[in-house]
Amino acid sequence: MFETSKLTEWIIEHGVSQMVLEILISMCIVSTIVSIARYLIGNKTYGIYAPIILAIAYSYTGLKYGLAITLVVILTSLLSYSILKKIRMHYITRIATNYTILSIVLVGFFILIDIFGLGLENMSNIPPLAFICIAALSDFFIKQYVKKSFKSSIITLLETILVAIVGWFVITRSLISDYVLNNLWVIPMLVIVNILLGMYKSLRFKDLFRFRLINKEDDK
Repeated sequence: MFETSKLTEWIIEHGVSQMVLEILISMCIVSTIVSIARYLIGNKTYGIYAPIILAIAYSYTGLKYGLAITLVVILTSLLSYSILKKIRMHYITRIATNYTILSIVLVGFFILIDIFGLGLENMSNIPPLAFICIAALSDFFIKQYVKKSFKSSIITLLETILVAIVGWFVITRSLISDYVLNNLWVIPMLVIVNILLGMYKSLRFKDLFRFRLINKEDDK
């Protein structure tokens, strides 16, 4: 355990609850992870908002429950969109209808868990806001699915979830979270890291790996 720093105590004493401070710190950490994944590794995500929200939601649901809810959200969205696209209607009303159907399915999912368990017996203890955050992934997925191919949408979805899982893993390690909470100088350091990432111009790891494969094929 780390001794609470005077700066952290001062911030908490002046109206910022520890929970809010921890969430804001998590947002800084996960957003930096998204930047690293995008500009150093080459992973594409649904912007920066989706992986941040997912990572924080998973920290409240637990990874097992979070991924189960994510799977239900994506499968329901796919089925819903495949039906609704046959009906001529405005985009926003289509999305609203999708969320309504998703809500009904999630209620049914709760009932199934209550009856059969399925290894998810503590589902009812999950904070409601975490459900809403994961359900919002539906909008990001459908937007890309409308514009691009199914394959491209699935790849971006999986990479978004992967980055969110990395973020979840980092922010749920008490050693890391407690250290940053009591060493808030780390946050300005993350600002510098992101500025440096923003100026990075070299090839990403994925591109380097792809070029190596191409070179190997050319050498054969």
